[in-house]
Amino acid sequence: MLTHDTEYADLGGDYYTKYDPERAMRRLTRQANALGFTVRFDPIETATSRAG
Repeated sequence: MLTHDTEYADLGGDYYTKYDPERAMRRLTRQANALGFTVRFDPIETATSRAG
C-alpha cells in the first residue's frame, strides 16, 4: 500500500479457501481428526449432471 500508493483492499474471509481449496480440505480433515471424527468428502452432484 505504501509502495504503490493504493487503498487497502480486504481479500475476504474465504480468500485462502478459494486460493488453495485442497489445502483448506486437508486443514479441515486434520481439525476434525483432532476432535475424534473421521471425515469423508464426496463431490456434490451438480444440476447439469442430474438433468441427463
